[in-house]
Amino acid sequence: MDHKVSAGTSVVGGWELAFPRYTPAQLFALASDIESYPFFVPGCVAARIIERRDNLWRVDNVFAFGPVRHRFISHAELNPPDGLEITSTDGPWKSFRLSWQFAPLEEGCQLGCRFAAEFRSGVVATIASLGQHGAERRIMGAFERRAKALYG
Repeated sequence: MDHKVSAGTSVVGGWELAFPRYTPAQLFALASDIESYPFFVPGCVAARIIERRDNLWRVDNVFAFGPVRHRFISHAELNPPDGLEITSTDGPWKSFRLSWQFAPLEEGCQLGCRFAAEFRSGVVATIASLGQHGAERRIMGAFERRAKALYG
């Protein structure tokens, strides 16, 4: 995992995981099943695709962190089975980008995830940066458990 918090309102980070038993197509399907996020992604209360145009989707999201809820619209650009880009400039974000990459390994898939977020509020950015490491670990664990539940 790599992390960077700049002065002010930005948070960046990412991680890579090897999934020896799963294909890029399987992990792409898991990550692009956005409407299932409330069932397994920590903090996700709701995710509903409100518009689909080819490989571009508009998504209505609600995330909660403790008593604080944020509703925002995001855009998902699907490039199966290699990648998925999720972006937003709505809600708490001045800008948000989450990039998933799925690369074949000899046996399995290398999943890479990078994100960059610029918040409208410095206070929210500070709180996010303090909880970032733990949130990343919970999200990685959630995706690992979901892959196992779906694909064995």
